[in-house]
Parts: sequence; structure tokens; C-alpha cells
Amino acid sequence: MTEQFIENIRNVLATRADGRGIEYRGIWSSWGEVGAFGDKIEAALEAAGASRKGRIAFIIHNRAAHAAALTGLLAHRRAASFIYPIAAPVQMAETLRDLRPVAIIADVDDWAKVSDVAAEIGAAGIILDGIDKAPRLEGKSDVPADILDAALSFEDAAVEVLSSGTTGAPKRIPMPARILDRAALSAPGAETEGEQPVQISVWPLSGVGGLCLFAGSAATGTPLVLLDRFSVPEFVDAVKRHQPPSLGLSPTAVTMLLNGEFDPKDLSSVKGIFGGSAHLDPDIQDQFEAKFGIPIYWAMGATEFCGTIIRWTPAMRAEVGNSKRGSIGTAMPGIELRVADVDTGAILPTGETGVMEVFCPQIRPDWVRTTDLVAIDPDGYVFHKGRSDGAITRGGFKILPEKIIEVLRSHPAIADASVVGLPDARLGAVPVAAVELKNGQTTTPAELSDYVRNALAPTYVPTQIRIVDALPRTPSLKPSLRDVRALFEDAAAA
Repeated sequence: MTEQFIENIRNVLATRADGRGIEYRGIWSSWGEVGAFGDKIEAALEAAGASRKGRIAFIIHNRAAHAAALTGLLAHRRAASFIYPIAAPVQMAETLRDLRPVAIIADVDDWAKVSDVAAEIGAAGIILDGIDKAPRLEGKSDVPADILDAALSFEDAAVEVLSSGTTGAPKRIPMPARILDRAALSAPGAETEGEQPVQISVWPLSGVGGLCLFAGSAATGTPLVLLDRFSVPEFVDAVKRHQPPSLGLSPTAVTMLLNGEFDPKDLSSVKGIFGGSAHLDPDIQDQFEAKFGIPIYWAMGATEFCGTIIRWTPAMRAEVGNSKRGSIGTAMPGIELRVADVDTGAILPTGETGVMEVFCPQIRPDWVRTTDLVAIDPDGYVFHKGRSDGAITRGGFKILPEKIIEVLRSHPAIADASVVGLPDARLGAVPVAAVELKNGQTTTPAELSDYVRNALAPTYVPTQIRIVDALPRTPSLKPSLRDVRALFEDAAAA
């Protein structure tokens, strides 16, 4: 049985061939051109002898040819596994040896990094050099039968999307086509009334945020504007040209817009910001809404649930106003939430803080325990309190990094902060912090230590605070805890 999501994509390609499809660097490709390019991808795979049993590895960028190739893979029912293009060549090679794909789709520059390992593992290459050029086939697919028999099928996973990689190496999350309907519904602004005239995406296609926007566009024919990365001038220019009524942004993008130098009238078409992926400081939200007059509707999702599970909507905001300040909203329709004791697993009463458990029958038939610490008020509004897996045990005292981050972010000079634990021979672990300053602001590590000491117990004061030009981030713009930790480990080794 062909899933409705795939049928929707095929219908868009067939009935909206002349309509705007994907814009990249100011040039539009119609849905017809997108579909034709996807057909060329399938033709190249067939010419390579790429078995339908095997997966396709895809080093995917936010570019028109890449989005069109993904559309073709889905329309032709090929299973794709994403690889982050920012990964080091040695990491790409290790991943490809583990995946054993029948083919690798890569941009011309990325192909140079993986051509040797492709020959080693018997994977054909499909090389992309823009949507206006036919994909180039390199080599033949020669993957052993036993590898093919053990591979994920399209029904198992239409795509394998990558988690954010905030705390370590990104995890592969299989998403069957039947689940991608949920991704489309999780796209920012999906619950607003009426069709979206255009979507502007800065989220990487390799992650669930970018996949949600892509899925929503491909399944409904909504024009999609792709940006390689978030740049305030480029983003504002896209908004001025396309006049979208809503936007999907990360906390970093919200902060960069708040601190950017442009006329607030440039965002006059925007009636709402639908954001997620990480914590948004309520003070930043207040400042943004006051400066631009645009309400922010924050949300929380997870790759494992294929998108958003908790969100704000305009109707909710109209009902409760600012009385739930700091909340990430309520559960989406069809999703149930509860809070459990971190240590015993006992279900906790309303209002108490514990680990969040989620029942999402579209994804799994059972309750799933997350690592997010939350409290749910009597009206069902969820307040995020940190992560249980990020707790630092310092001399027997449990420390939640989010508490330190919250205090550091409240300092007038700090734009953002990240806190990790480092091993300590005497105490077991100690917190350290890296901070990013607001434009034109100054402070010192000593001043910041005193600032934390005045707000929290002594055990929470970081043993080191480093001021950096910019926090290292994942492709989804979350602070990369692994790379933050490396900043301190590298300094200690020097």
C-alpha cells in the first residue's frame, strides 16, 4: 500500500508542475522541474544497478538540487539515510562503512571526500552540481546480497534522519513514510488557518526541523525557500521579497534578529514566529515581541517523535495572554503527557517536577520516557526545567546545568551560555561554562562567577568560565555540548 504522504507528493508534482516549488539563491524551480530532477535521480540509480533493497546515503545540503533529489527518492520509494555535510571526511567514511549503502548522493565537492570509500564499499555515486545540470553517475553498485537482505526497507524507514547531536554523535532515527505525515503537521505554523503562501527554511534538511518544513511543502505544494545557513541580511531579504505571514526560527535566530541592524518594518508581513529546538529565554521573547510587535509561539519536539509534541498556538495565546510566561505550551492533539519521578518512575502529581513521559500512538503504542525535566500545571501548560541526562553530580550534589545557564543568560552582557560537566578526581565532576557576549558588551569570568554565586548555591558556581566569540553549535543551531566540552579539554591538554 502506498502511503498517503507519498501520494500527496506525487499529486503535487503532477498537478502543480508550473507552480513555484523551491527557491535557492533567488532562483525558483517549479514543482515540475523538481519532479523532473527527481526522475533523473531515479534513472541514475537504475543505471547504477542500485537495488531497491538497499539504502541511499545522502550528504544533504539546503540546496535546490538536494531538495529535488529527496523529493525524487520519496516519490520513487527509495530509502535514504542522511549524513551531515559538516562532518569531517573521516567521520563520513566511518558512517558509510557502517551504512553500506547501494549509492551515495553528494554534491560535487562532497563527492571528492568520499569517492575512495564509495569504491571500497561498492556504492555508486550520484553527483549533484545544481538543479540545472543532470546528476552525474559514478561507478556501479556492488553491495553483497547479505548486506542488502539486512538493510532497512522503504517501509521500515523512508528516511533516516539525524538527531541534533547536541550531547554527542548524532543518532539515526528511522522514519517510515506513514510517519512523515506527522512531520508535515509539525511544520512551523501548520496549525494556523489557511495555506501558507511560502515557507522560508534555515533548518538543515538532514534534521527533523528541516524535514518537517520540507515535508509540509512537498505534500501540499507550498513554495519553499532554502537558505544554506542563517544570515540576518539574507533572511531579512527573503522575508521582504516573499512577505510570509509566519516564520519558523531557532532561539539563536530569534536572538540574532533581535540584535540585528535592520528596519523592523522589514518583518511587517510576519504575524507570528513559530519556534523550537531549544530553550528560549522569556526575556528575549519579551524584548523581541516589544521591538517587532510579532508574537512568538514556542514549541518543543523530538526527532524520535518526528516533530513537535508540545506547542503554543495563536488561539491559546489569545486565551491566556502572558499568564503562562515561560511555558512551552500544551500537548498537541493526539498526544498525552505525564511526569514521573526521576529515580523511582512513580507518576507525580500535577505541578511537580520530574521526567516527562510521552504517549504518541502515531509513533509507538507505549509510553516513552524522555530525558526532559518538566512540570505541568493544572491547565496542562508545560514548563521545561532541564534535562535529567545532563545533570552534573558534584561531590554528591546534583546540579542541573540549565539553572546555571538561566542565571548567566540573565546577565546584561550575555547573549547565550552553555554549561557542561568535566571529570574531577576529588568531586567526581564539576560544572564549567562558555558564554557568548552581546554586541558591544563586556564582562569578566570573575564577575560572572560572582553573579552566579549571588543567585545559586556554591555548588552551582562553575569552576571555569570562558568567554568565546561564538558558542560552537550543531547544524540545528543548538549549542554543541560535545564541542563546548572540547574547548575546556583542549585547554587542559595544552
